[in-house]
Amino acid sequence: MRSKSSNDASVGRMTAHKRLITAHAEGSSAGVRLERLPTNTTTNNHPVHRWYNFIAGFSPEFVQACVSLQRPSASEHLHLLDPFAGCGTALVTARMMNLAATGYDPHPFFSIISEAKANSAQYWPDLKDICASIERGFDAPCPIADVLPEAAGAFLAKLFEPSALQALLGARIALEQDGLAPNALAVLVLSRVLDHSCRAATDGIYKAPTSKKRALLPAEALRRVLETLIGDQIEAVSGHIPAKVHRKSSEDMPEVATHSVDLVVTSPPYLNNFDFAEMTRMYLYFWGMAGTWSEITENVRGKLIVNTTTALKGHKDIQENYRSSLSPQLLPEVDAAVSALAEKRKTKAGKKEYDLLVYPYLSQMQNTLRECLRTMKTGAGFHMMVSDAALYGIHLPAPRWIAKMMISCGYGDVECHIVRQRGHRWVLDKREGSETGLGEYYVFGRAR
Repeated sequence: MRSKSSNDASVGRMTAHKRLITAHAEGSSAGVRLERLPTNTTTNNHPVHRWYNFIAGFSPEFVQACVSLQRPSASEHLHLLDPFAGCGTALVTARMMNLAATGYDPHPFFSIISEAKANSAQYWPDLKDICASIERGFDAPCPIADVLPEAAGAFLAKLFEPSALQALLGARIALEQDGLAPNALAVLVLSRVLDHSCRAATDGIYKAPTSKKRALLPAEALRRVLETLIGDQIEAVSGHIPAKVHRKSSEDMPEVATHSVDLVVTSPPYLNNFDFAEMTRMYLYFWGMAGTWSEITENVRGKLIVNTTTALKGHKDIQENYRSSLSPQLLPEVDAAVSALAEKRKTKAGKKEYDLLVYPYLSQMQNTLRECLRTMKTGAGFHMMVSDAALYGIHLPAPRWIAKMMISCGYGDVECHIVRQRGHRWVLDKREGSETGLGEYYVFGRAR
């Protein structure tokens, strides 16, 4: 898809998608297959990025390719914006390429991880004190009930051996006593220790208490984490331009000046009921960011773009407000999908309210698209990786809808191209798939 204005502008030159492929082939990402660009599968090959990885992330190579399209020379300083920063892949890549970078993410855990990685040079001098504090805490284990609310303690007790959890909580308390609890690198380090010390395997995307893996003792886990960090010291302290990480929604970004951004590189939540709060419950409970399931909804889900049925509190009664905010050109197709989901829900035992996700998701995405355009300089490129979805077997072409919203918002040269097929791992007898098939898409636009 391209906007009408871009049809004229594109005559005699490559599309953005082809330029991305060319940049990918010619750049440092040449050894990575194109279809891996929208995945996190290369992240563990990159220093600092590998400190904390996440299944929903995209690749540093994608960011590198996008930057190479926007920057005529290696000496030019650019300002990159990621409105859905996640674990900081775009921000870390920008910093290593000596770009200014700004990111937004309202998730309380991810925003800290992003800060720790994107500004690792700032926190690196504290690493020795962080490790000493954690080790001291291991030697002063804390009873679970002294630190955690009942619900949080009961959940974490399913994931750890009792002695390990008490030692880990002792480390958390030691960091607090030493004034290091607010330190983003301290949170990252101890969170990675949690991962290695946890006896529950990750089942798909969630820590599943019923599945098991080999758990390291906390002290052994800390040594493994430190080995990784110290091995990345050169990259950790590189870069001279601090990134700015804002723990809030990108629907409103007054912190970023109008016409100050050279490129946007991002991947938003997908419209697929993927619960970013549930998958981080271990960390949210451990760090006291939430103490109960309802607090997770209030403190985390309620701050994110609506893409899961567990986040619908407060959104059900204002569906028409969301609908009326959308472009009339988009509504016939979206209305048809919402109606199909509502009808299908009546036949399903779980009766998940997938139909109530669509309008708020698109409306909130539209708010972010408009804010991004406000911040972008004329000619700045907008680069997004996003997927379509199939809920109750109803195909939701979110990438194409987003591209249409970009046109209505005023972006030029809008394109939408599939990069890879996806979803084959989730084909189950009990789950209806889409006849159309699913994929991850590259959506591009330019500020005019």
